Amino acid sequence: MRLLPVLALLLPPAFVGAALLFGHDPIAQQANAPLLDRAHGYVGSATCAQCHPDHHASWRATFHSTMTQLPDAQTVRGNFDGRTVRYGKDAARPFRDGERFCIEIPDAAKGKRTADVALLVGSRRYQQYFERQTRRDGFAFVRLPILWHIEHERWLPLETVFLGPDMEGLGHHAAEWNNNCVLCHNTGARPSLLEAKDPARLRDGNRYDSKVGELGIACEACHGPGAEHSAQQRDPLARLAGSGAKLPTADKLEQERAVAVCGQCHGARLPAPLERVQAWFTTGPTFRVGDRLTEHVQPIVADTPVRGGADPETFSLRFWGDGTPRLTAYEYQGVVASTCYSKGALTCQSCHAMHAGDPRGQLRPDRLGNAMCTQCHAAIAANVTAHTHHAADGVGSQCVNCHMPRIVYGVLDIHRSHRIDSPDPARDAAAGRPHACSLCHVDQPLAWAAKSMRAWWGERFADPQRRADGAPLQHGDAMATLFAGDAAARAVVANALGRPEAVFGKDHDAAVRAWLAVTMGDGYPSVRFQALRSLRAIDARSPWGLHDGLARLDHTVGAEARGKDQAGLLGAIARAAATRAAPPASTALLGRDFRLDIAGVVKLTDLQGRNLIAIGE
Repeated sequence: MRLLPVLALLLPPAFVGAALLFGHDPIAQQANAPLLDRAHGYVGSATCAQCHPDHHASWRATFHSTMTQLPDAQTVRGNFDGRTVRYGKDAARPFRDGERFCIEIPDAAKGKRTADVALLVGSRRYQQYFERQTRRDGFAFVRLPILWHIEHERWLPLETVFLGPDMEGLGHHAAEWNNNCVLCHNTGARPSLLEAKDPARLRDGNRYDSKVGELGIACEACHGPGAEHSAQQRDPLARLAGSGAKLPTADKLEQERAVAVCGQCHGARLPAPLERVQAWFTTGPTFRVGDRLTEHVQPIVADTPVRGGADPETFSLRFWGDGTPRLTAYEYQGVVASTCYSKGALTCQSCHAMHAGDPRGQLRPDRLGNAMCTQCHAAIAANVTAHTHHAADGVGSQCVNCHMPRIVYGVLDIHRSHRIDSPDPARDAAAGRPHACSLCHVDQPLAWAAKSMRAWWGERFADPQRRADGAPLQHGDAMATLFAGDAAARAVVANALGRPEAVFGKDHDAAVRAWLAVTMGDGYPSVRFQALRSLRAIDARSPWGLHDGLARLDHTVGAEARGKDQAGLLGAIARAAATRAAPPASTALLGRDFRLDIAGVVKLTDLQGRNLIAIGE
């Protein structure tokens, strides 16, 4: 009987060996897939699954596992039905040709041409498509100009998704996968730059022989190359003795190294020193799990120098005026700027689980809701209302709504800030940063928030003296930001106005709808997308008979066509308000007839000219 524990240790490798000898070999099949190269210590997730089937299954359920895929009938999410997608002067047409997925796109020389989809990126919010372009003895995967939005089940031009102004047509975001997406959306990436068209800066037209250890974000992205570990674990004696090489796991690393595991991708960065950039795009990033991230890269912050003749605001525009990140992929910068990190024990694993919980967010199932915060702040947990001055079971008592507000733009949505801090009306006004209180109390000015905060938490919360956007301080913060703020701020507020937690007096029922309707004239299609989604959400919760008008609106069409539908919607709101709404507040930029004060709106929108911004993804 004493032999049983020994046999238990020896049997798993034996069964693995038998499977490899006599059955289907998933390891060999995966290793022979296109783009893969297992010569640098990577063995692939199929190898890990042999001994870790539960962890493999929980990883496979995540969106990390399907971040980058080859196209086939199961992996392609878009509807390649032959319908034309128009934007500005251009059009694209996705269609099937047997087993091929194709997109007919504009071509400067030929008028149009057919591109074969060769690679997919994304599987949760939207999916992007890449064609393979052969370039002498190398190649590049180039992004095609339309993507499939999974939630809304429609094609969108990239120009209407990224944070930038309207363009005349398609093709402004034809980035190369090999020097961008490959680095974070795959495991063990080696861009293998063969020749740069412009050695001083990576531009379109480069040649690569790119390889990855595995497509998508797999086991070895978070645990490091597994060749040595798997080889030793296949040795029965080493397994018995427990002497095999162990791979690091984030929850077993000290704080700095633990956060680096996620920060290697969730923290936009440059090679350090910068002179390593050529090597970076040849052999790939040098960071390995267990290292200190800052020994390999320089995380980008607001004052990171911009070189090579690029726009000097390239990096600063990715942060609010106080240095808080406002784009996704800067979560690491937010975490390390948090007091919970610098003076506490916060790591990514404090709130997230890689092998448990809902794949949408991967939050720890044992610490949902306020438990994420009260695991450290036990005194607050004992009496939440005493701290929040809101109902204990209401949205005003959810820690993240105040300390991690939704002020981060990315993938055509607004996400929670990972810089955990407290709202401050004066600081936020000066930084052009949407204020947490007025993202819920959308009809109130910042002075109201400051007064309330002083009454509850002390005199340190001063009245704001100026707004970064130049709007008058007496205006409601949400309205002023929606009309006068830069595009990132406008997108945040347009999104907030339609969320269930947004509250406003009955004297703003018509105003909020009218603000969003007029925002359909915004010069940034991604802002219009947020406004239209919010309008539809409000109308779904409280129908005003606007369904047909909202259905006609499209954030991607030209200003002339959109303007007619926008004017019709504003008229419908005014007519519906006459029998449904209370008289509008004097501060709402709405007349007694519920018609918008266009002159007042224009005074605010004129301030946008000082706040131009254009950021791709």
